[in-house]
Amino acid sequence: MKDEIVRQLELLNQNDKILDELYHSYAASVHLSETAFWILYIAWTQGDGCTQKEICDSWSYSRQTINTALKNLERQGILCLKTAEGNRKNKRIYFSREGKAFADRVVAPFVRAELLSLERLGDREREQLTRLNERRTEYFRQELEEAMAANERNENKAR
Repeated sequence: MKDEIVRQLELLNQNDKILDELYHSYAASVHLSETAFWILYIAWTQGDGCTQKEICDSWSYSRQTINTALKNLERQGILCLKTAEGNRKNKRIYFSREGKAFADRVVAPFVRAELLSLERLGDREREQLTRLNERRTEYFRQELEEAMAANERNENKAR
């Protein structure tokens, strides 16, 4: 039984790695870093006006990583950052005219491929995949937090 779970874990991790490589390869093929691509993806799918904070919170990016990529995209004339009303620290992200055209060329085909691949699964399979992925991630988060806490306790005892 344990051997089967280990094999299943290996297959899941291999698949995750393959997906990561697909995302990385696509971003590289359009001459973007992965972070820059994901910012364009998020801004394109959510529409103008999302904030740096929303991207960091929803997509588990550090503020520094997003800030650096946004500055580069702004320097390239793809995005503009505007201070959000009522909160000078929070900036909203908008496409420039050229940036919107660029995102339409590079993000739209990617999203289309994602959607078509999910459509091939069917309604029930998509629902199961989503639900099980969310559950697996939450269980893993719980177990990892416990392992990290145990490591910290052991380190404290060793001192």
